[in-house]
Amino acid sequence: MTTLDERPTSIPAPTMNVVFADLPAWHDHTPAFTSALGAQYGERVTLRLKTTLPVRRVYLKLLVHGEIEEREAQEIEALDGEGRWFALETPLFARKVHYAWQLELEDDNVHLTMAGLHRSRRAYRDWFHYVAGYEAPKWVWKSVFYQIFPDRFRNGNPQDDVQTGEYEYAGRPVVKVPWGEAPTRDLDIHAHYGGDLEGIVEALPYLEDLGVNAMWLTPIFQSPSAHRYDITDYRAVDPHLGGERAFDQLMKNASERNFHVVLDGVFNHTGSENALFQKALHDPASPERSMFTFREAREGQLHYAAFYDVATLPKIDYGSPNAVNEFFEGDSSIVRHWLRRGVHGWRLDVAQQIGVGGTDEGNLELHRRLKRAAREENPQAYVLGERFFDSEAVLSGDGEDGVMNYHGFGLPLMEWFTGEHYKGFPSRMTTAEMLDVMWDAYHVLAPEIALNQFNLLDSHDVPRALSRFEDNKTKLRAALTVLFAYPGVPCIYYGTEIGLSQHEKGSMPFNRATMPWDRNEWDHDLRAFVQHLIRTRRTSLALQEGALRFLLQDRDAFGFLRTYTHEGGRREQVAVLTSRTGKHHEITVELPAAAWRDAHSGQVVSHGGRVTLDVSQGVILLA
Repeated sequence: MTTLDERPTSIPAPTMNVVFADLPAWHDHTPAFTSALGAQYGERVTLRLKTTLPVRRVYLKLLVHGEIEEREAQEIEALDGEGRWFALETPLFARKVHYAWQLELEDDNVHLTMAGLHRSRRAYRDWFHYVAGYEAPKWVWKSVFYQIFPDRFRNGNPQDDVQTGEYEYAGRPVVKVPWGEAPTRDLDIHAHYGGDLEGIVEALPYLEDLGVNAMWLTPIFQSPSAHRYDITDYRAVDPHLGGERAFDQLMKNASERNFHVVLDGVFNHTGSENALFQKALHDPASPERSMFTFREAREGQLHYAAFYDVATLPKIDYGSPNAVNEFFEGDSSIVRHWLRRGVHGWRLDVAQQIGVGGTDEGNLELHRRLKRAAREENPQAYVLGERFFDSEAVLSGDGEDGVMNYHGFGLPLMEWFTGEHYKGFPSRMTTAEMLDVMWDAYHVLAPEIALNQFNLLDSHDVPRALSRFEDNKTKLRAALTVLFAYPGVPCIYYGTEIGLSQHEKGSMPFNRATMPWDRNEWDHDLRAFVQHLIRTRRTSLALQEGALRFLLQDRDAFGFLRTYTHEGGRREQVAVLTSRTGKHHEITVELPAAAWRDAHSGQVVSHGGRVTLDVSQGVILLA
């Protein structure tokens, strides 16, 4: 008798911490395997499993009120005519349902979880997850975001520009800098280039032609600095960005083109010139005093809590009901006010630091309260947290919908590609290490939450991708291929699509150069490549909502498979392969049986089995 140990496609080697496509048992969140996402507490869902193993019985293990219950699944007709299928209907008896499959073989027993096939029972974080009653903002799954830093994107009205010496901030006058002049560390936040909301309105046809359909705007509210993360008035659009009139025009024109707009919510701290803080600072008896954390003055230390002890960024204290009402829960709160004016969500700046008493105490509960307020205004509002670190604990569905996926995507992927950490120190990250980090962050999330994660290669906070690649555009294309194909919503930083880089290594302010509007300065081939990736993403259900498995793990290359299996068993599959070499790189990969068509050329390159391809700038195959 052949034992499980001897079967060549049974269980991945113990050192592999990701799940590969040749796994002989499968279950995922798509309709053939999970009858519905978003069902309510108490409703019933049908879960199905497919396997090619010689099973005798299949059980579904459910974590019910702290105990593991075991229920036998019934064999059903194979939906796709392949293998053997089993199904079981179960009520949703908890807010978050944890479940795993147990396969009884003739002479063995194995468990199927999100971590693959194992003989030992895995920790609950590895089990499959279903969040009852969670209503995902599904427009996000079909979106491609474009990040805009307003002052540096486009100047649509020079008459509202900041003028040199117009005012002083943090002890020095502001400066109007000519468009196209490189940012310098000396001027930094005092350098204003004149980009505005009118410029974004003018650029909407450009963005529509590129193919993006959602935008995240860094702060647009009245502020003294160029970055505007030091807000003076949360209820006023900065006049230097065009004010209320320009905002209304942008929202009108964006709506006409079916664009979604997400604003930057700086709710961890205000600017020191904000009226709330000024009242708190100068009047200890004022109601505003409780909204900030004051402490005994000590030499070399501020007498109030501030973001990284920066004097111009006093930290909001949400131990104060006044603060909670002003920003989240009050009938006219900041969160509610702008959603009523038509925006579709909030990106929460330094989300992990929001809390009570100058700390992060109460962070998750505060995000739950913010989310409730947002959803009361718009049931499809997208609440996105900026979190650089592991966010598993906060992604349960009742707080943020997703996070900026630095930890589970952008940082490990770019470190693997470049051989250096984003702060510049060297790294010898292997493919296995990179995939382990990415898979670990992905597989512990309920699927509808995993699909909300905000994937990016670069932003206003980290170096531009092309700069990190030392202007190697083959590498950039290879990384962009992964960006537009990996689970989650892709976001491209303004100018990346035309080859915008930076004149000096590092992050701020060099990664915030102005967008060149002289088309002679553009890399048109790169832009066409990005256009095609966006079009592929927006027309593929597998890329928007499909399950993830890996195809290949090589020294300098890797590949993965996205699969969406319809209720009747029909599959949509996308194979994605990429390399970090930045030059011609052929690899051989084993593909499932299907007619595989190159997404760029449209040519059929394989009908399954072994195929050798040049993956130097990334390859997407459709089946």
